[in-house]
Amino acid sequence: MQNSETESPTLLLKQDGARLFVTFNRPERRNALNDAMLMQLENLITRLEDDPSVRSVIVRGAGGHFCAGGDIRERRAQTNESRPGADIAMERNIRAGRMFLRLAKLPQTTVAVVEGFALGGGFGFACTFDITLVMHDVQIGMSETRIGVAPAQIAPHVVRRVGLSNARYLGLTGRRLNGEEAVRLGVAHEVAQTTAELEARLARMLDDIDACGPMACSATKAIMNRVGEMPLDALIEYAGRRFGELNRGPEGVEGQQAFLEKRKPRWPSLG
Repeated sequence: MQNSETESPTLLLKQDGARLFVTFNRPERRNALNDAMLMQLENLITRLEDDPSVRSVIVRGAGGHFCAGGDIRERRAQTNESRPGADIAMERNIRAGRMFLRLAKLPQTTVAVVEGFALGGGFGFACTFDITLVMHDVQIGMSETRIGVAPAQIAPHVVRRVGLSNARYLGLTGRRLNGEEAVRLGVAHEVAQTTAELEARLARMLDDIDACGPMACSATKAIMNRVGEMPLDALIEYAGRRFGELNRGPEGVEGQQAFLEKRKPRWPSLG
C-alpha cells in the first residue's frame, strides 16, 4: 500500500507515506461494528501482518464518534435466525475475539483517536491499540452488562490494559468514563480539550513514532506481548535473540551511528 485512498461501505483507508489512516465509516450507526465492518477489518489485518510499507496505523471514526460497539439490531436478527445446533451471534462473537487478538499482535504501531462514543467493542479497540488519544468529553466504557450480555471478547484486553480490579469496576457497573477519567485509569494516554489540540497531539505522537526504528518497535511489541504468556526464562532468551538481531542489523547500526554523530537516524527499513 503506497500513497493512495480507498473507500468502502464501512472503512475508509488512506496511506500517507508509512502512515495508514483508517476511518470507521458507519456514521449513521455511530460506527457500530457489523458483519461487513468485521470482514473488512479482518482483510485489512491480513494485509498489515505482512506489509512493511506501513509502520503506523491510525484509527478514528466518522461523524464525531469512534465506535458505539456491536450493531445490536444485526445481532438480534442473527439470534432470531439461529437454528438448532448453530448460534450465528456466538460465532460472530468468536470471530471478533480472534480479530482483536490479531489486532493486538500487529507489527505496526497502532493509534486510536477517540471522539464521542467508544462503547463495548469500541472500548475494546481503545484498549487494544498501542496508543490511545481521547477528547475530554468522550463517553467510553464497557456497556455490555447493561444490555444483559458479557464483554466476552474485549475483557482480556481491558484486563491487560487497566488491571483486573479496574476492569471489574468498569465491567460490573457499565460506567462510562470521560477523557480525564480514561487517562487516570490507564485506558488512554493523552486527553485533549479541543479538536485543534487533539490534532496537534496526534501529529506530535506520529512524529515521535517516526523517530523510532520500525523494526525495533515491532520487536518491542512482540516481546511485551509475550509477558505472562511465556515462562520468564524462555522470554529472556527470546528477548536476547531479538536484541542481538536488531543490534547487528541495519537499523541498530544506523541508529547507534546516528547517536554517536548527533544526527537523526535514516531508517533503512523505510527505504
